[in-house]
Amino acid sequence: MFKNNNFAKEAACKVSLFMLCIHLLFSCKNTEETVVIPSTESNAITETIKAQYASDLKNCMADIYALREATSNDSILHYFKAARRDFKRMEPILSFYNSANYYGLNKANLPKVDEGDNAEKVIEASGFQALEEAIAEAELDTVKVHAYANDIYNKLQLEQKHNSIRKHTNYKFLWLTRQALVRVMSMGISGFDSPILLLSIPENKEVFASLENYFHLYKSQFSDAKLYQSWIFALQEAQRIFEETENFNAFDRYGFIKNHLHPMLTLWNQTVTDWQVEFPLQQKLNYGIDSFYDATTFNINAFKPSHSPKVSDEISQLGKDLFFDASLSNSGTMNCASCHQPEKAFTDGMRFSKDNEGNFVQRNSPTLLYSGIQKAQFYDARVDNLENQILDVINNEKEFHANTEQIIEKLTESERYKARFQKLYKQGINHKSVRNAIASYIRTLTPFNSKFDRNISGKEDSFTKEERLGFNLFMGKAKCATCHFAPVFNGTVPPFFAESELEVLGVPNSKAWKNATVDDDLGRYNYAQAELKKHAFKTPTIRNISKTAPYMHNGVYDTLEEVLKFYNLGGGAGIGIELENQTLPPDALELTPEEIKAIIAFMNSLEDDLEGSL
Repeated sequence: MFKNNNFAKEAACKVSLFMLCIHLLFSCKNTEETVVIPSTESNAITETIKAQYASDLKNCMADIYALREATSNDSILHYFKAARRDFKRMEPILSFYNSANYYGLNKANLPKVDEGDNAEKVIEASGFQALEEAIAEAELDTVKVHAYANDIYNKLQLEQKHNSIRKHTNYKFLWLTRQALVRVMSMGISGFDSPILLLSIPENKEVFASLENYFHLYKSQFSDAKLYQSWIFALQEAQRIFEETENFNAFDRYGFIKNHLHPMLTLWNQTVTDWQVEFPLQQKLNYGIDSFYDATTFNINAFKPSHSPKVSDEISQLGKDLFFDASLSNSGTMNCASCHQPEKAFTDGMRFSKDNEGNFVQRNSPTLLYSGIQKAQFYDARVDNLENQILDVINNEKEFHANTEQIIEKLTESERYKARFQKLYKQGINHKSVRNAIASYIRTLTPFNSKFDRNISGKEDSFTKEERLGFNLFMGKAKCATCHFAPVFNGTVPPFFAESELEVLGVPNSKAWKNATVDDDLGRYNYAQAELKKHAFKTPTIRNISKTAPYMHNGVYDTLEEVLKFYNLGGGAGIGIELENQTLPPDALELTPEEIKAIIAFMNSLEDDLEGSL
């Protein structure tokens, strides 16, 4: 039933022993250990999943324990790689049932600050990524390595003590399976969690090996035997592809997503039907999707505030009318489209936008396309949703310079608006309904119909070799997707899409390639007052980037070639800007002119067909 059938008898004994002696799991390690399937149904499946997970956890702890004692470079690296493989086998279960511990073990190697009262308290990096960087240093500091390993061991020990799996059900298994597919697609194959040693390709094989083991447990749940076999074949094919890939840069990410991950989504949908599963709630991704890159992929209502009404055609049309209505501003001359013009992908094409008196402001206008699929608004992430963003614009003396009471009064006097609000909102016209209507329109600006989307979703076959190379570079060697996460290509972190990240890039105040000076806009620091947040800005989407020049928060770069040059040099660090808190790796990417050209070709393929869709 498992691939390692030679160990079936041994595993049967070990499961029984394990359930009696769980506190001794870390004391010995068998790298080929598997768990047999009990003959009973649901509860037995759950118990065996727990046992298999505990076995993977035990193996990971044993390797980390050995790493804590190792002193040579070779032995430390050996145990690190082994522990990472074990960890990746744990990943589908751990990340679903204990996302906080998973994050603590696998977060980026960057210090954090609490933006509340303890803004000056820096939480130092920890986990596997911090350990990886310590191992990769030119001069090995075993004290530092062992300290990181000890912290990891303690977190694993805590997980072992509590065994996070609670009330496991069929629908939870399907949830965690799809979550694993999202994570591999967006972060696993991008190298997010192995940025230095580039171990992501062989590590992802372990994710699919783990899923295969769990699907074997569910064989009896399938009424369609062919569907079960299709799953096993698909999971084994994924493992084969990862195993046969020579190195990180050579992996064909485009082909893997299109030809393997998307078909697994179809299998997932068929399994929901086959198992007659009913989900108790909606998620950020819609059920029934067969592509991560489609207009139907995201459940936009899952990104709205809980108190706001669901998006509907009538509400979004009302919001669209308000979006273009200049009477909402105090002067009667400015509307939302003044700075967010549809023909320019909802930007204004200017380095700095103009205020209501025609003067330039500090930043340019980011696109509103896909802004509904993020958890923070404005470059400095100063508000958490679109409704609050709209309120900020209304009250801002340089923008609408109005207030909601004024707007409510104007709309109440309009028979055109009054009747529509009364029909669509129980409370009629008030500050909540006005903001919600405009926000609902903005939430519909998620077309996902670009050339890239159509091709990777199998709707057409027009993607060029250069564009495909560009996507693979974007998701691999160039490391773009470790900040601009697929599929939205913004900073909203998959697979939960619950946080929008900010980065410190070291953007200059002018187009200088040597001895540059950092732009004086402090970004998030103006609101967080934490040193680590100086010059931190939200990561925007690169979708429709062909229409959103000039680039960066201050519009310093006019072309994509200039943007790629900046990143290729290592951001601000590569042009003479010294920032201790730069989050962008300072190392040169060493992209060739041909590779840069290919990445730009891919980015240009992200231009949506907006005609008639908005």
